[in-house]
This record gives sequence, C-alpha cells and structure tokens, in this order.
Amino acid sequence: MLGDFRTEDERDAAPRRHRRKDSGRSLIAMTLVVALFGILGVGGWWAYNNVIKEYFIAEDYAGTGNGVEVVVTVQDGWFVSDIANHLYEQGVVASAKAFVNASEDDGDSGTLIQPGTYLMEGEMSAAAALDHLTTPENRLTNAVTIPEGYRIFEVFQRLSEHTGVPVEDFEAAAEDPEALGIDPIWFEGFSDRQFKSVEGFLFPATYEFSDEMTADEMLREMIRKFNETIDQLGFLEDLQNIPNPDPGYDPSAMENQTFYPPTNGEFKIYPWMALQVASIIQSESGIPTDDPKIAQVMYNKMYLNPYEHEQTNCNCFESEAIWNYGRLLNGEEALTSGEEVNWYDLMRDPDNPWAPSAKEQAGYLPSAISNPGAAALDAAANPEPGDWLFFVTAYDDGSALFAHLYSDHQENIKVAEANGIQ
Repeated sequence: MLGDFRTEDERDAAPRRHRRKDSGRSLIAMTLVVALFGILGVGGWWAYNNVIKEYFIAEDYAGTGNGVEVVVTVQDGWFVSDIANHLYEQGVVASAKAFVNASEDDGDSGTLIQPGTYLMEGEMSAAAALDHLTTPENRLTNAVTIPEGYRIFEVFQRLSEHTGVPVEDFEAAAEDPEALGIDPIWFEGFSDRQFKSVEGFLFPATYEFSDEMTADEMLREMIRKFNETIDQLGFLEDLQNIPNPDPGYDPSAMENQTFYPPTNGEFKIYPWMALQVASIIQSESGIPTDDPKIAQVMYNKMYLNPYEHEQTNCNCFESEAIWNYGRLLNGEEALTSGEEVNWYDLMRDPDNPWAPSAKEQAGYLPSAISNPGAAALDAAANPEPGDWLFFVTAYDDGSALFAHLYSDHQENIKVAEANGIQ
C-alpha cells in the first residue's frame, strides 16, 4: 500500500496535467469550504434575528423618553406581562420583554405597580418606564383627558363633569383670554371680523385637575401647556418660512376682503391665521400624514387667485366643519352631509359669519373652530407644497385624495362613495 503514495520529489516530477488536476481539486475544496462558512454565516444571522435576538436580547430604548406624552392606564388585575404588552402597544417601550426583564432584574418590582392612569412619554427605556410606574407620585388620582379637536363648550362640559365646577364659571373665566396667559401676539393683525377667544388655546392632553381647583386655574394650566407646545414645535418661527402660494395676487385689494391686513406688499401669516388652519386640520383630517397637505389646501384656497384657476367660489375655506361649528356655538345641532338640506345656500349665507363659502364672508374665520393637537399645529406651520384646492376622505384608514381641479375632485368623491366613506 505504501507504493501508492508519492514522495514530494515524485510529485514535482509528475506530468503537469496531474498537477492541474490536483489544483482543480484544491479549488473545489476551497470553494466548498467558503460556501460552507457562508451557509453557516447566513444561518447564524437568521438564528440571531429569529432566535437569539427574540429570546435572549430584548430590544430597548435609551433614556427617559422622546417628549411625546402618552397616557397609560393600568387595569386592575393585570400581570407584569400585561403591563409590558400595553406599554409596547402604546409606543412607550421598545419591547415587552425588555420591560419584563427590567422588572425581574429589580426584584420583580413590576408587581408593585398600582392600577390607575399615568402620564408617560414615548420611547422610554424599560428601566425608566418601570421607575416611573413604581413611583406612587406619578399615579394620577384626578386625571381628566381632553381629546384633540374638542371645542371650548365641549372642554367646559367635560371639566365641569370631572370637577363639579359649573360650566358658567369656565365661560366667565374665558372672557379675558390674555389674563389667562395667552400672549397678545396671537391677536395681532385682527380685522373687524375676528374676536378674541380661548378657542384653539386649550391644549388637548391629560391633566390632573381636582374639584379644589377653580375654572381660572384649570384654563391657565391648559393654556400654559399650549404655550409650551408652541415653543417646542418652533411654531412661530416656522410661520416666517411659509411661501406665498401666489406671489402676484393680493386678496386685500379685492372688495370686502378684510382678512389680509396690509403688510407693505409682503406675504405674512399671522399666528392667529395659522391657528385657525390648525383647527380646521384637526376637525377635517382623518390621518396625520395628510395634515400638511390639508394645510396647503387651506392656504391655497385663501391666497390663490380664484379668477385665474376658476375652481372655487372665492378666497374662502369652504369647509362644512366651519359652518357646523357656528351652529354648535349657537346651541344648535350639527348637520351631516347626508341630510336633506339646501347646502348651497346655507354655506353661502352672507349674513352668517360662519358661512365658509360666502363671498361677503371671504377670508379667515371669526375664531378657531377647535383645539388642535401638536400634529395639526405643526402641519399648519409647515404645509406640504402642492397646488391642491380640494380633498376628500376616501379610504377606511382615514386617508384622503387631493385635487387641484374640481372635476378631479368629483372623481375622488366617487372613489370615496365606492369605498362607503361618503
């Protein structure tokens, strides 16, 4: 058998074709080794993502939150795992397992969390979320939530029901908005049509209000929260960068157009104007990603020359939500699109200050029509560029279709109707 093996000298002396054959075998072997390691690498990566990462390494955020408030309600009878899942669903923690791990590492302290409402932030580390929930002082005992889009009369009613303070007390406290902490800058540039109101300034959030607080104190706190949010968003600064949709058109030169105060020919959006747009967005939008587009629609309606595009009746918002706000403010019931009424005449009533399509009432509104949240406020100060003049909610998820031409808008309405939205 030894004769079957060659020495190194004999290998060197062998015909070259044999050496090539051996080299080929080596190359194949090397290729197989590389392929094997590749398979092992891919398999290892899959195992890491689907097994190790899932069961051994829990996704977690760093820090104490991103500044976005999240209201978390812990139900009676929940286990730590239930709390963890709820926190994950609310966007507070990166994974439920990270919270469970944090609790176990801290002597199962998660079992000490008391049922109740807590005001937290998005994207908190599991340890920070656990610390917040196990600190008794963070449990809200008199929490009341004001939803986004509530109007002032709805806010007053909810606060009254929660605290027992009469609605009349809130109405009396709201008579002097500046005394409650609203900066006078929000009322600069008014025309004769606008009036001072707390509408739009009662920021929607969860508050700790007790029956020992006065109406004045509660409204002050809501306005303080509004001012804080405006500063965080950079709202007033962003207004300076909104481009004029139609630089060659000055609505102030038109008869009965008093909504666009003279600014030496310079385009300017006053804070109260953008607040009104934000309040419309809050009332009309079905999905946050549409908010900047709806903002642009509103500015286009106000500042594009209607005699050139010939798609709208006037420089007006043309929103059903505006007209209905006027009805609700006067103690009347709102009407829906499906009701048998003469919408054309109602929306164009020259004697109604809330008629959104009347040429005689063209321009901005007497006040905002709701209290917008942060997303709507940010959109009003940062509209998405486009030439749209119309939009309609067309899909189940609340998203809308946008159009510049009225004929295209009519087609979009058909899409909405086909989807059962209208």
